[in-house]
Amino acid sequence: MATDKKKRTKRHFDKRFFVILFLAIIYFGYLYYQSTHQPEYDIPIVVQESSTTDEEHESETTEVEGAMHIHMIDCGQGDCFLFESNGKYAMIDCGTRSSADEVVDYLNKEHVDKLEFIVGTHQHDDHMGGMYEVISNFKCDTIYMPKIKNDTVTANWYLQLMSKIKKDKIKVINPKLDDSFFLGEAKFTVIGQLSQTEAGNNVNNYSTVFHVSYGQMDFVFTGDAETKVERQILDLQKIPDCEVLKVGHHGSDTSTCKEFLDALDPEFGLISCGVGNKYEHPCTTTMDQLKKEKVKVYRTDECGSVVLTVTGSDITFSTKPGNYKDGIAVANARKE
Repeated sequence: MATDKKKRTKRHFDKRFFVILFLAIIYFGYLYYQSTHQPEYDIPIVVQESSTTDEEHESETTEVEGAMHIHMIDCGQGDCFLFESNGKYAMIDCGTRSSADEVVDYLNKEHVDKLEFIVGTHQHDDHMGGMYEVISNFKCDTIYMPKIKNDTVTANWYLQLMSKIKKDKIKVINPKLDDSFFLGEAKFTVIGQLSQTEAGNNVNNYSTVFHVSYGQMDFVFTGDAETKVERQILDLQKIPDCEVLKVGHHGSDTSTCKEFLDALDPEFGLISCGVGNKYEHPCTTTMDQLKKEKVKVYRTDECGSVVLTVTGSDITFSTKPGNYKDGIAVANARKE
């Protein structure tokens, strides 16, 4: 009997041992699984600066949820800016007639299907010359442009453009001070607009000046507005502190007076100009002033097209900033 009891005790011990062993295997297996299968969190990685060329441009926009994108499109000696916010698109200026095909190609690469609106800052070819091709290839609801007398601009390209706008029944609005409108969450507000009487014969001074805000980020786009317009904005106290200034008139010394630059206090400057342009933009005095104020400059004659990715509290650029050389120096450096 004693022997049978010992056997039963041993079998009971064996069962407990294997149960404990089995539970231990399950427990340690669970710990191992946890250590090797941690949940993955999406942490956005923003590249502050990278070097890209126009040939490499294939919708290289940095994808950041909730961001606005601003494209300064290299259109030679002209201005052309594409905005994208909440899946909607708009433009400020459309480049020149000679760069129109390149602008249309750029928009196609960005998969633009429709433009909510286009701003023509003023009636010069280097800002509105490419608009005919743009509206011929992309649907557009509204065009904002300064009001001028019918006989002010008699160039064939402009007359053809106005005929096209009328034929396509595109709504035209003449901006007025304090007018505002939206592209997604981006707000565009007119802070500078001289009347034709005030501007006189200087078409540059017809330029509509916009304050664009997105979250805490502020931008000022000036077209070719010269010092006279800048002083109106100062007098009317329409000056916002801004992170980015589109430097007036391609960096000409007729714009960006010291008082205007001091009041805006931008961290970054955008200059759209052609390599070796006959106007020698940007000018030495303007570049020296931007350097003195420590404004980081992005310029198409040196950087090519530049893409800004804007969140509510930050701005990143697709390329490194340019230097503070004038247009002649940059053109000469290209020849070396």
